[in-house]
Amino acid sequence: MSAFTEANRKAFNDLSATYNTKPWQHKLSQQVSDALQQRREWLGVAWTKPNADDDDDKSRDVRLLDYACGTGAITKALGPSVTTIRGIDISESMVAKYNEAALSSGLTSEQAHAVVGDLFAAQVAPQISGPEFQLFDIAVIGLGFHHFEDPALAIKRLAERLKPETGVLVIIDFLPFADEVAREQHQHQHQHSHENPDGVAGRSSEMAHTIKHTGFTRAEMEKMFADGGMEGFGWNVLNEPAVMEMESGRKERKIFIAKGRRSATAWGKLRGWFGGLQEAMGGQMGMMMRADGRFTE
Repeated sequence: MSAFTEANRKAFNDLSATYNTKPWQHKLSQQVSDALQQRREWLGVAWTKPNADDDDDKSRDVRLLDYACGTGAITKALGPSVTTIRGIDISESMVAKYNEAALSSGLTSEQAHAVVGDLFAAQVAPQISGPEFQLFDIAVIGLGFHHFEDPALAIKRLAERLKPETGVLVIIDFLPFADEVAREQHQHQHQHSHENPDGVAGRSSEMAHTIKHTGFTRAEMEKMFADGGMEGFGWNVLNEPAVMEMESGRKERKIFIAKGRRSATAWGKLRGWFGGLQEAMGGQMGMMMRADGRFTE
């Protein structure tokens, strides 16, 4: 684990005790949840249909990877539309909160369970390398992408965990907010050198210190999705800004939702090409038969 990732781990461990306990935090979680539910069809996932007449629809396993899961806001939003959920987070405390919430809501560990892990490490741990953490129908990162050290690598690694051709990656994060972070980082340096000689900064400054990217533009996200083996890029910006009442003051940020579908594997692409070739050859044969005057299609 890199030094930056370790800083994030410690910061979110410290934050877990008060995470999602304040009114503005509840409102933000609900805002993201509503946005996802309102865009279920747009996301392009073959969701479960528990009330369907077709037994195949009822029994089909729809798998969600809630990455950087925190206490489970994304799981709560999409849980009714899937059958199996796996969460991953680098914070041990967040994972504990997630699993407590899942069990208290009546879900079994087979239905929803989170583990500590880092998919973007040089060596991915065995507990997140097995079949349980492969072939997801959808993977979602909810407001954690700007904390990732290498977002382009993150998209590539997450794409590898999706079902080829159908698996969807969804990233919910902020449009650029560089000026705000620059002010907070300056505040952090000031506190560190004058008010906190022991090196302990305020919580808001500490969280600002763990922000690696000050938001993302559409062009940046679209390029990273394409470079990561995703296609069918989609982009949507929420009308209502996110409002956060931090210790350093009230902040407003615009939220976007980016989506893409994992491209076919090399074998899948070859199979598609071969199928198209067969269709073309069949059409040419039909034309030859008609020209002979003795055969019709």
